[in-house]
Amino acid sequence: MIQMVNVGYRLGKNTIISGVNLRVNAGDFVCVVGPSGAGKSTLLRLIHMQIFPTQGSIRVADYDAHRIHPREIPYVRRKVGIVFQDFKLLEDRDVYDNVAFALYASGVKRRHIKKRILKILAEVGLSHRRYAMTLELSGGEQQRVAIARALVNEPFVLLADEPTGNLDAESTRDVLGLLKRINTKGTAILMATHKEDLVRELPVHIIRLRHGKVIE
Repeated sequence: MIQMVNVGYRLGKNTIISGVNLRVNAGDFVCVVGPSGAGKSTLLRLIHMQIFPTQGSIRVADYDAHRIHPREIPYVRRKVGIVFQDFKLLEDRDVYDNVAFALYASGVKRRHIKKRILKILAEVGLSHRRYAMTLELSGGEQQRVAIARALVNEPFVLLADEPTGNLDAESTRDVLGLLKRINTKGTAILMATHKEDLVRELPVHIIRLRHGKVIE
């Protein structure tokens, strides 16, 4: 569960978001919609605890953003997967090692790693590409690798920051279909996008953000 109460974030003299209330429960699919600069990415970064609120409170599972100790943050991030518009894959490693990297970083025992990677690659439809280098992949395939990496630690929620922003129409449909399948298996999804037409195709809750404030 994620709960944000009257959350604000200031950077210097600039207010990025203000007075945001949000709740995401298990199995929810929530879309945060708004133009560039509305504060969507800031909202996701606050939940991922890359930054911290200057006003209000955020709880992610059992962790409170105001009280969390720095050594606990990696545990939060195992519960909260995240994918980005630009994939952020390691170009010098193949698909298998990109996904494995998340498990090595989490301290998962090596005997469990292979089984978990093969399972998640099958779920995203990339078993046959597991030894391909990332630059050999299409944009849609790269985003599916990024999704696999975000899900391999079995988080309760997946944050998706403009996940189709760099994709063509066909790859966009594929990635959205994958997100819907992931959601039907119980993983909550919080997706930020400026593409309102995408939202109409999804069975989601919609939050509209403008100038850092929820308008609908």
